[in-house]
Amino acid sequence: MSTSDFPSGRFSDSDPSAQRFDPYGPPASPPRRSSTGCWIWAILLGGGFLLLVCCGGGALLVRFGLQIVTTEIEDQLSDNPVLREHIGDVESFEMDWSRSFADEDDDTFIYQVRGSKGEGRVTVKHITNDDGDEEILSAQLRLPGGETFDLVP
Repeated sequence: MSTSDFPSGRFSDSDPSAQRFDPYGPPASPPRRSSTGCWIWAILLGGGFLLLVCCGGGALLVRFGLQIVTTEIEDQLSDNPVLREHIGDVESFEMDWSRSFADEDDDTFIYQVRGSKGEGRVTVKHITNDDGDEEILSAQLRLPGGETFDLVP
């Protein structure tokens, strides 16, 4: 069998324009990306971002408000004679978030206080009065040794 047996030189290496037999078929084109998948990802990422902004912004707002309350309580108690006797000059006065929100009473908050003489935990029951100021109903200092002292009768 010679190349002349094939019409118009098919399967011939001598004619580059001739059709050649390819056992694997034509080359595959790259798969087309689905725009639906891109839209789904965009919606999920956008929704996640909005959730983060809304919840994160709300949490920051709550934290800012509670920091104002903490500062006001600190100002009212820092000159208390019993607190000054056991703690000294107040250097740090911070809300203990886990203990404060574990308590069932919404008006009672627990603060960690550290001063020049020592440290302790202050439990304060306070409310916001009609003028928007914090009014302390009761306050108690608890030292690391377990002793407790009333700060406000």
